[in-house]
Amino acid sequence: MPSRLPRPRGLRALAGLAVAAALLSACAGIPDSGPVRQGAEVGSERNEPFIQLIAREPVSGLTEQQVLDGFLQASASFDNDHGVARDYLAPEVQHRWRPGVGVVVYDDSSGNGALLVQQGSAITLRATEVARISEQGEYTASPGGTVTSAKFTLRKVGGEWRIASLPDGLFLTQLDVARAYRSFDLYFPDPTRTVLVPNPVLLPVGSGVSTSLVRALLEGPSAWLAPAVATAFPVGTSLIGGAPVRNNVVQVDLSSAASRAGSEDMRAMSAQLVWTLRQLSDVAAVQISVDGTPLAVPGASPDQPRDAWPSFDPDVLRASALGYFVRHGRVYSFGSGSPSTVPGPFGDGQVEVRSPAVSLEGDLLAGLDSSGRLVLGRLANDEKASVVVVGTSLTAPSWDIFGDAWVVDRTKAGPTIWTVRVGEKPRKVDTVGLPPGQVLALSVARDGARAAVVIKGADAGRLYVGRVERAADRITLAGLRPVESSYSDVLDVSWNTADRLVVLGVGPAGITQPSIVDLAGVVLRDLGSVGKNITSVAGAPGRPVLAATATGTVFQYSNLNWTELGAGVDPAYPG
Repeated sequence: MPSRLPRPRGLRALAGLAVAAALLSACAGIPDSGPVRQGAEVGSERNEPFIQLIAREPVSGLTEQQVLDGFLQASASFDNDHGVARDYLAPEVQHRWRPGVGVVVYDDSSGNGALLVQQGSAITLRATEVARISEQGEYTASPGGTVTSAKFTLRKVGGEWRIASLPDGLFLTQLDVARAYRSFDLYFPDPTRTVLVPNPVLLPVGSGVSTSLVRALLEGPSAWLAPAVATAFPVGTSLIGGAPVRNNVVQVDLSSAASRAGSEDMRAMSAQLVWTLRQLSDVAAVQISVDGTPLAVPGASPDQPRDAWPSFDPDVLRASALGYFVRHGRVYSFGSGSPSTVPGPFGDGQVEVRSPAVSLEGDLLAGLDSSGRLVLGRLANDEKASVVVVGTSLTAPSWDIFGDAWVVDRTKAGPTIWTVRVGEKPRKVDTVGLPPGQVLALSVARDGARAAVVIKGADAGRLYVGRVERAADRITLAGLRPVESSYSDVLDVSWNTADRLVVLGVGPAGITQPSIVDLAGVVLRDLGSVGKNITSVAGAPGRPVLAATATGTVFQYSNLNWTELGAGVDPAYPG
């Protein structure tokens, strides 16, 4: 008879890279700034706090299903290479089983519990599949309704049931993942070595997190992100021993292959290490050596502090960046003071504009004129705007770090994506796997390596994220994959930080509201409703989220509340 696993759990379905972070944030956050706590034991590796899972060893007299249930629970413990879980296996498979090839995350919540179906000495696990975690730690949500099935056979060993055959990999519940993993970003430079791009991964927590991060970084970016980024580490670079933390300094000793790096690559790989390891709360600096000899990095001290390499900042945005909105066709900017019109044709009324986008340097503006055409110009007095003909049914533009303004022309034949630079001819962006439907919004990440797209299908808008591949004469948006969320309809999107989005959508209760969402769709912060007629949102690192209503009022989210900025529409930050 089929039976449910005797451990119901009330954890609701989570689909995303921040599963562990979302559940553990109350007790184990990873700040990237703030005071450094002293007192590490010399030579010890820093262990980030987490909920310790104590795996139960098998006892005598267990039934076949009890053995399998014990094995599945013990699989969530990574101690001693899943040592306790291997105790549930027959001797001939204990060392043959490969748990590291990937993870199937299944739903074991109340009402959706996994089933164990037994036929003789064979037991099949059947459950709703929530997601998969790749060998590299990439978390990918599974399509709704996906069912996972895994067969285990058992035999008697010394009078006790043990598992004699099983699939490679791990089968973990969502709560298992929450307890056993933490969400981190690995950082890789764009192909021009201009800026770092985050690669979110889940890594097992426990001892040696700093070592795990360095090894994961040296393995390179995920298969999905790899075509859009690079790595500064020469081929064959490996970590010698571990990467222990001594007196709040991570000791990274690289193999001799790293000595082939030129000065530019040494700077970039230093930035990769510092930005990746600074996620650990007690890390104050990183010390890099090659075969035991300190690496002399141009412009860097031997102990590279956690705030080193600001020029590679993945969030890109300047500290002096302003916010913007439109009032009566004129663009206003604001910072700590009252809003004022911007200099030049977009502020003095020469060109009525809507949907403005300001370049990351704050000196250029792209927008749509009263005829729906794309207009570009400099934010300076005595400047004129130029009209760029790329269509008449355009989305709001956005800018990347390379000075490209992105816009989508929604033609009857389908969407066409363009990039435009001041004084240059527009370039058509190739697309691979763009889902069918009308593009409601496209927001390119400030790093220029990824883009978020809202596409309205037959009944509702859905959010996708794709990577940007750059060659000498072409730009391609590819690898688009859905960002799963609880929204029944997505209306707008903006990049908040390098790894978080501000999403405007219709929630389960039918209320339209913005949320801060990670790149897999997990809602990290629900911002609450602004009003029934909210139409657009804008986000930026370290800035309050902006929203506007169809009735023409701009709001900002600060101190956990929405406050009114005044009359206006189309809020924006640089990017």
